[in-house]
Amino acid sequence: MTITTTPVPVPAPVASSSRGRRGCGNAVSPVQQHWGTPVAFATLDPAGLLSPSAAGIGAEGPALESLPPGEIITDLEAAAAQFHRSFDALADSYGPGLAPPVGGVAIDVQVWRHGYERPAAVHPGDLVAWWVLDAAPAVNGSGAIAFADPRTGSPRAATPGQPWGRNLVVRPVPGAHVAVPGWLASSVAPLERGQHVLVAVGSSLR
Repeated sequence: MTITTTPVPVPAPVASSSRGRRGCGNAVSPVQQHWGTPVAFATLDPAGLLSPSAAGIGAEGPALESLPPGEIITDLEAAAAQFHRSFDALADSYGPGLAPPVGGVAIDVQVWRHGYERPAAVHPGDLVAWWVLDAAPAVNGSGAIAFADPRTGSPRAATPGQPWGRNLVVRPVPGAHVAVPGWLASSVAPLERGQHVLVAVGSSLR
């Protein structure tokens, strides 16, 4: 099930149960350049946005489960605003040619468990972001989100395949947030037994 929201003003900071981390409302998404491709990173504490039912999600269940976003996220507008900020950061860094202006954000909430993996594929949205809401400790990189630029690199570069022949891996730790262009190939490493990852996936709407 996907919830579609329209852009809203950036909300005030969301209260967090962790004193050492920032709430999602006041985090800034730094943009880094990888292979000439903008990637927005942030560490966003989701504690102030999670409903009590999120705590009951564990490793038992189907390999991939989609949940109604409103049952997991208590303030969908605040979550959509954070995704929108990340998309804006990408567009500001790369320029107007990256993607059409963001007209809204679609949010999907998923649970990944043992047996789930996602082969490398592009996303139908112009811009897409992953926000890890909760996760069991990662084991040997299981459940990691990996990105690869599908463009062919220059054969004349010092290292064949450069500047686009490198991978980027994001560990599935709570609070990890990354936004990328939809055409960037993404995959999810197979999850270990006993592990689960609760993730919100946001995609831009025109």
